[in-house]
Amino acid sequence: MRFSSPAGTFRRLVGALIAVVVLLWPFAATAETEDFPGQWRQMVSNAGTGGTCWLAIKQNGPILKVSSNNGWFAFAHADLKTGSTIATGIGRWSEDASGHYGGKPFDVRFVIVDKQLYLDMIVLMDDGTKQAIRAIFDKDRLGKTARRVMAKS
Repeated sequence: MRFSSPAGTFRRLVGALIAVVVLLWPFAATAETEDFPGQWRQMVSNAGTGGTCWLAIKQNGPILKVSSNNGWFAFAHADLKTGSTIATGIGRWSEDASGHYGGKPFDVRFVIVDKQLYLDMIVLMDDGTKQAIRAIFDKDRLGKTARRVMAKS
């Protein structure tokens, strides 16, 4: 029976860990999709005109942190294994939000289709009913806002 020293075992373990990191590094680097992160400007909504509404999405691995300029925030999970452009999660309207949504929790789903972000938000109201909010957003890209303003002139 042959025994190895603790130092030899440690070296083999470190070597195996380094090999795993080197092999998996390319997959970790592509774990984030380029589709979700960025600033998105609302184009249409069933909750009123949204010419000044926008949201910002930050991504860390499969987790999206979404904040809006009109008083809500959400956390969603994107399924990166399938390369999907769908993310689902939960959020809450700020207590200070205007209207009857203030402080209300909601379920949310984001889907990207043809480079547009579709939002489906289901808000739980005080009386137990659910209110659906749907909107479509376009990603703000460098120079795009200026073109949009010029096109409206």
